[in-house]
Amino acid sequence: MNQAEANKTQNPDALTQEIKTIALDLGFHAVGITSADPVSSAGTHLLKWLEAGYAADMAYLKKSPEIRFEPKRRFPEAQSVIALALNYYQERPETEEENPGAQGKIATYAWGEDYHTIIEHKLEKLIEAITVRGGHCWKGYVDHGPLLERAFAQRAGLGFIGKNTNLITPEFGSWVFLAEVVTDMKLIEDTPATGQCGTCTRCIDICPTDALTSPYQLDARRCISYLTIENKGEIPDSFVSKMEGWLFGCDLCQQVCPFNGQNKQSDEPGFAIEKGTGPTLSLEALAAIPDNASFKKQFRGTPLLRSKRVGLQRNVKILQKHNFSITKAK
Repeated sequence: MNQAEANKTQNPDALTQEIKTIALDLGFHAVGITSADPVSSAGTHLLKWLEAGYAADMAYLKKSPEIRFEPKRRFPEAQSVIALALNYYQERPETEEENPGAQGKIATYAWGEDYHTIIEHKLEKLIEAITVRGGHCWKGYVDHGPLLERAFAQRAGLGFIGKNTNLITPEFGSWVFLAEVVTDMKLIEDTPATGQCGTCTRCIDICPTDALTSPYQLDARRCISYLTIENKGEIPDSFVSKMEGWLFGCDLCQQVCPFNGQNKQSDEPGFAIEKGTGPTLSLEALAAIPDNASFKKQFRGTPLLRSKRVGLQRNVKILQKHNFSITKAK
């Protein structure tokens, strides 16, 4: 028996704890285990959500949606899903109002380096460790793979899904990135998380475009994050006056959430403000970017590449038209 085979026959409790310890040592802030069985209720919700048209033009969400809540359709030998969370919260600098000229706001998750690169590196290391221990992993997911990450994270005990549709963790609130590893290892499952928002509707009430049409229901067609990033067309006139200074993404439903009241600064170096754009950008400077090559050079390694130059400059024109400044945008 080689070392990998010996590790695979290790006591499941000890193996599970060892993998969790490795994940935490790699810099993940929370880790939980659940089975690769379907998250059926979340799947039903997804299908109804897609049928209602709430996915807007994100066609990739409509492609074989069943594999998102039934991993074994894609990986028949899958046994466990390792759910991971990484805190990205950064304190807003007190010197923000000193920025000259009109500024557009950036969602907190995009202040530093591109989280995909940071998390994918950690996932590679985790998968290597699992492989050495005799496990097979098909892929590590960071929000761009076909998996209902919030549903699996909740069942793995990381937190509960709030009315704003974000996963809310006990220690970090909703200021977390989620990631997953699907493996053929039979690991010890964690207890699903429980929690609820009660009668609170702050996230629903604060949304200027009424994107949260009801508790736990987000219409992407109305969401500022979708409109400023994923949306490739023009932003509808009915929403352009309601963007409240947001240039890339939106944090409003997180900022008012009571579970985000005691925010913890992330210790992940790549998320530091000096590593990326920070919380605001000059509208005048963005409007002056002459070509795609200049845009890519300026924002290389940051999430802002997602919107492309044409998308970001579209957003700039809207904010300039409505005379948003950093003071008004708060």
